[in-house]
Amino acid sequence: MKNKYCKLISIILVFALIVSLVSIGYVYKYEVKAASSNKTTKNIKVKYSWQKDTSPFKFDLYFFGAWGSFYRWNGTLVEKWITEATGVTPNIIVPTGDEKQYLNVMIASNNLPDAMVLEWYAPETKRLIKAGKIYSVNELCQKYAPEFWDMIPKEVKEYHKFDDGKLYYIPSFFTTKEEYEQGLEKHNARPLFIQRGIYKALGNPKINSTDDFLNLLRTIKKKYPNLKPFAIEPPVDVNQWGLTGSLTLAFFAGIFAPETYGRDIYLDSKGNIKFIFENQNFVEAVRFLNKIYREGLITSYELMMKHENYQDLVESAQYAVIARFPIDIWKQHNPKILKLTKDEGRTYMPLPYFKYKGKNPQFAGGRGAGWVGSMVTKNAKNPGRIIRYFEYSWSDEGQLTNLFGKKDVTYYIDKNGMPRYKPEVLKELQEKPETLDTKYGFERRLLMWRSKWAGWQRIAMAPKEYEDYLRSVARYGVDIWNLGLDNLDPDPTTKEGVFYAKIKNIWNKYLVQMVLAKDDNTFKKAYESALKEMKNAGLEQVRKVMYQNHLKDLAKKKGM
Repeated sequence: MKNKYCKLISIILVFALIVSLVSIGYVYKYEVKAASSNKTTKNIKVKYSWQKDTSPFKFDLYFFGAWGSFYRWNGTLVEKWITEATGVTPNIIVPTGDEKQYLNVMIASNNLPDAMVLEWYAPETKRLIKAGKIYSVNELCQKYAPEFWDMIPKEVKEYHKFDDGKLYYIPSFFTTKEEYEQGLEKHNARPLFIQRGIYKALGNPKINSTDDFLNLLRTIKKKYPNLKPFAIEPPVDVNQWGLTGSLTLAFFAGIFAPETYGRDIYLDSKGNIKFIFENQNFVEAVRFLNKIYREGLITSYELMMKHENYQDLVESAQYAVIARFPIDIWKQHNPKILKLTKDEGRTYMPLPYFKYKGKNPQFAGGRGAGWVGSMVTKNAKNPGRIIRYFEYSWSDEGQLTNLFGKKDVTYYIDKNGMPRYKPEVLKELQEKPETLDTKYGFERRLLMWRSKWAGWQRIAMAPKEYEDYLRSVARYGVDIWNLGLDNLDPDPTTKEGVFYAKIKNIWNKYLVQMVLAKDDNTFKKAYESALKEMKNAGLEQVRKVMYQNHLKDLAKKKGM
């Protein structure tokens, strides 16, 4: 009896032990499953700080340009994948009306958002930093994302550090020397394009000189009366585009005056600061555009229309020859033209670069100090989470997601290690161009871009014709980084800054008169009046400040 009782107790104990073990195993399995699905990854080893907390988070992110309404999130796939990875959903704020006034009111009232994307060289950016309204990247990285600091190239940290030695923003499109040398995009000229059907019908004419180009426009006007011969990227406006007056005149500057590299400010053979309007070869470029106008090959409408209306003008295929940023032709305009006309002959192809007096064109290389800077304001409710989001945005993973989407869903890696869109995605983008913004959201969601990845994306999205174009014009790009020509403008709050603003207004007035001049005498008088008034407005004082800034830029770059 006793043995039976002991045996029964043993069986009960063994059964209880089994139940306990099963229970423990179930609980362990449940807890592991729960931990793997928990968005706050406190106990999981992570590589990057942005992976430490992926719980839902929203913050306000201001973009400086009123034209940037397409940066707002609207439910695309890229947005979904960014939020899945980070938990973050930024509220993109874009100004309405006068963007400078909008920003200045925001600054004056201290009604700043959590974070901002501003032109790093803008006076408002410098004013915010000096006023202590912006966190330094150094401080935020040290507290919240230490490895992010090591991800930022030394060139960026050295060039963009403020007077106190700290970095206050992450610049987009800063091209390092290595990236420039490895990339295909050697300059950012905005050249000319011709409808391929017309070019073929005319026998693929060689366009070697300015006379060849002028004769081409004349032939088009005669043989294609239902088409308008030519349109530049409008408007002619110094305050909008700089001293060249327009993006197309900047292209002409690189052709007529290659010694300027198509820039507003350049150095003469003695190392002196020179303004583009002082260069007589550039004046000939303006005269050339005036000649095109006087012959009725372009109208005042195409010269002075608002730039935001130009996209529709290009896609109407009403113009035989147009000027445009190259990738936009292949990625945006040609697909829409093909959809509208069902005629590939109406799409645009690059027109060969022509020469002036036999000289090869020259354009400033794409290597530069960058465009916009992403910064965290002192009004941010959670600066740590934002700097970690910036870390994700800068990372290879963030760049790939923003520009290409999700691996094996929208892109793959080719045998050369380059990301490429899947064929069905490219086909959809070609047949339904609107899906770039409405469905996918490629490139326009993080508001932070690294040159290397952006360059690869442009090549991946465009047909091989774009890559062939880049290779064919690469020889015209010149790396002028070490000439010290960045960030030369005087502080607008100084007397020289006021002088420079007045000079630009004077030049703008007379440049328009020169482009629209009815004869050579009118052209000459307008130019002479411009030089006289600009000199009286303080041109030499501005030149002196620019030279000092040039020396500072030289010293900064040599230090790097």
